[in-house]
This record gives sequence, C-alpha cells and structure tokens, in this order.
Amino acid sequence: MSLPLGAPAAGEGLQRWLYDGLRQAILTGRLPVDSILPGTRTLARQYDVARGTVLAVYEQLLSEGYLVARAGSGTRVSRLIPGLSLHAGSTPPRPASTPTALDQIPKGPWIKRLVEHDPAFPLNVSNMPPRPFLPHRGDVRAFPMDVWRQLHVRQLRSSRLDSLREASPAGLPALRSAIADHLAIARAVSVSPEQIVIVSSVQQALDLCMRLLAGPDDSVWMEDPGHIGARQVMHAAGAKIVDIAVDQHGMRVEDGVRDAPSAVLAYVTPSRHAPLGVCLSAARRMALLRWALEHNAIIFEDDYDSEYCFAAKPIPALQSLPGGDTHVILSGTFSKLMFPALRLAFVALPARLVDPFKRAASITSRSANGLAQAVLADFLADGHFDRHIRRMNKIYAARSQAFEHAAGRYWQGLIDIPSAQAGLDVVGRLVRLDETTAARRLAAAGIEAAPLGRYTTRHDHPASLVMGFAPFDEEEIDRTAQKIALALREAA
Repeated sequence: MSLPLGAPAAGEGLQRWLYDGLRQAILTGRLPVDSILPGTRTLARQYDVARGTVLAVYEQLLSEGYLVARAGSGTRVSRLIPGLSLHAGSTPPRPASTPTALDQIPKGPWIKRLVEHDPAFPLNVSNMPPRPFLPHRGDVRAFPMDVWRQLHVRQLRSSRLDSLREASPAGLPALRSAIADHLAIARAVSVSPEQIVIVSSVQQALDLCMRLLAGPDDSVWMEDPGHIGARQVMHAAGAKIVDIAVDQHGMRVEDGVRDAPSAVLAYVTPSRHAPLGVCLSAARRMALLRWALEHNAIIFEDDYDSEYCFAAKPIPALQSLPGGDTHVILSGTFSKLMFPALRLAFVALPARLVDPFKRAASITSRSANGLAQAVLADFLADGHFDRHIRRMNKIYAARSQAFEHAAGRYWQGLIDIPSAQAGLDVVGRLVRLDETTAARRLAAAGIEAAPLGRYTTRHDHPASLVMGFAPFDEEEIDRTAQKIALALREAA
C-alpha cells in the first residue's frame, strides 16, 4: 500500500496525524472495504514513524470498528465501517476549512465563528493513554475504582432508584450540599447549596455566562497566554476579546483597566494560571475585585488545578474575598480531579444570577447525568474525595520531583524546568531551539509537548513547551527524559 497522507500540521502529533489520515482514507473509499493493510513495521518505515505509533493507531482503529484483524489474513478494512453511510453515494467530504465547505454551511453568526476560528482546542480526543509528556492530564489508573463501583451499585438498589429519574437543572440537592461543604473547607468560600448549579464542564458554565452576561461586541478580558477552550467559547459568543498579558504575578489587571475598563466580564485562573502555573498576587486580586465592583462587571473564576498543591495549602478562592460573593462566579470540575469521562463540574453563583443561570441550563442541557451526580454526592459525603485528593497530591508531588530531577540530569542546555509547586504540568523554557522545531522532533520520537505559542495570541513569551508529568511514573519519566535529550541534541 502506498497512500500519500500529506505532511502533519505544525504542532500536530504523529499519532494523531496518522490516525486521522487512515480513518479519512477509509471513510472516503481510498482504502476500500476488505483491503489489507501492511504490517506495522512496513507502515512505520513508509511514513518514517516509530512502530509503536503505528501499533497504537491500528489498535484505536480496531477498537472503533474501522479495521478487523483475522488470524492468518492480516489486518483489513472492516465491511461494517462506522459512519460510512454518511458518505455513501456522495462526494468525499472536504476539510471543513475549505471555501467549498464554508459555502455549504448555513450562515448563522455562531456557526460562522466556529468554522472560521482555528480549532486549537481538540475536537477529537483519543481514549488511549496519553503519550509522555502530554499536559493537562491526570492519572486515571490511580483512581479508587472499586470504591466508585460500590457506590454505583448502592445507588442502583431498588430502594434508591430516585437517581434514575430526571434531575433538576440545578443538580441533585445532595451533591450541591456536599460541594458547598467542600468549598467552605478547601476554598474558604461561604455559599449556600442553592447558589450552586451542576454542569458538565467549566466550558459549559462559561458558555452559559457569556450568553447571559455578554451581548454582541461586548468586551471581555482574557488571560494571554490562557486557556484555549475558554478563548474559543468567548469567540463563539461574538464577544470582543481583550487579551491581558500574564507575568510572574498573574494577569496584569492594570492593563485591563487601561485598555477596556467597561468590559462586562473577566476570565481568570487565579489559583494556578493556565498554563503558566503562577498565582494571581494579592494586590492584583484586590485590584480585579475593585474594578468589578466599580464597573458592575463579573469575574469568572476558573478554579484550575487548585486542589493539587505540593508545597503549601491552596490559597483561598477569589470568591471568598470581600465583594467576591456579588461579583465572582466560581467554577470547577471534577473530571480532572477524578477521571475525564465523569463530565461533572459546578458553578457557584452570586445570588442574583442563580435563577437566570438555572433557566439557561434547563434550556440548553436540561440537567447533568443524575446517576453520576448521586454517586459523586456519596463519594464526597463519605470522605472518599478528600482521601483521593490527599493521595494524588503525594503521587504527583513525587512525580514532579522526578521530572525536575530528570530535567536537571539530561536537559542541561536544552530545556530549563522550574520547580513544580502545584498542578499537573510545567512550562519548560527552550534554550537553543524554537517551539516548532522542538515539538516536531519530539513528536517524531513519540513524545508530545504543547508549544506555549498555542496558548497566546498577542503577547510574546520565551520559546517554551508545556509538559505534563502527572500520568507517568518515575521510571517512565526518566526513560522519556533520555529520549528527549537525544532528540533535541541532534536538532540543536
């Protein structure tokens, strides 16, 4: 088989590139039904990638039903291809970025903004284990699944089947109460259960806030660099995004007051900035709240990675400060703290926004998964969540130290790694290479790292890579660190 797939896009991992290329070739008929694919060694040589990359792609395509493996007949394209009926008898689908595809899309303003904006936030996320050192990922292997299974079974007893009925748009009262208790202890936030609404993600919470609070062309503050998904939510809402630089003390609030004092909302990750990892200083916290009070603006506080602190206790949430109860919306997710498939998050609202937010949640999503909410409520109330967080803090602290030690041992003159005090990842400054070259060389070696430039739109930062250590044990960290040293020294 000789199938041209084109070159990977800048910053695109080789595994994702190969998976997308083979899947598209199957769906469009370039790889016919029942055709035999070459062996993994042959394909690896043809595309100049590691055999492990090809094996991982084949395994994913097999699990999704695009390929079948038969003893003695090799790996073939399945006769029952998922999604093939969508294209049967029609022209092969074109990439969504082409003018022809745009012409075929209805011209509603929201969908136009979605199509025209670069989809940097991943649309297709693999359910395979992350490759080192993919950032923003926890270790699902360490989650107490036996405990979760027992709680699940308990909810499915005939005496407790209320969790199978439709849940309130605000969420189950037991879960909202458990979250309020947790926030009072862990984040110093005094909020009633009635002010909490359960959602599927922080992005959904931000999306609803943008719909409720920001009209067309209203200005909103966004950290730069900052969370890619949050930026795309703001862009899709049609807001005028004002990029506010971030330095070692967090968002430069004075820049926002100077450039867009009449903004209606500010998105901020004050406890641990995404992705730089810095905390918003006390002076800037007070300045941000003062601005919100004076201009009747809302601060959307994304409680990003606040639970994972290795050196000290987490600092109190912005919402806990004077004025925070009326002008700060606090949102956090359990999906990163527990496991991504959970898809449960919360938003703690000022009292005046509770009813509008519940109405918006009811219209757009009706309610989050009621059974999962009930199990999570028990997980919190019985103390399992706190024990899990304490245990993971110890594990991640050890891995952050292993990562820092390996960097000091193997990456001298290549990448400068700061000491990680919290979170799941760090930003390493490249010493001799640019981000594109470094990311490309690492991808060729089966290693993923996110260029810092992916998170910024306006402000310059030293060439750096965002690198995650949390899902990988100490042996894997050391082994991968040696591979990185070899790949980058050859490029440098």
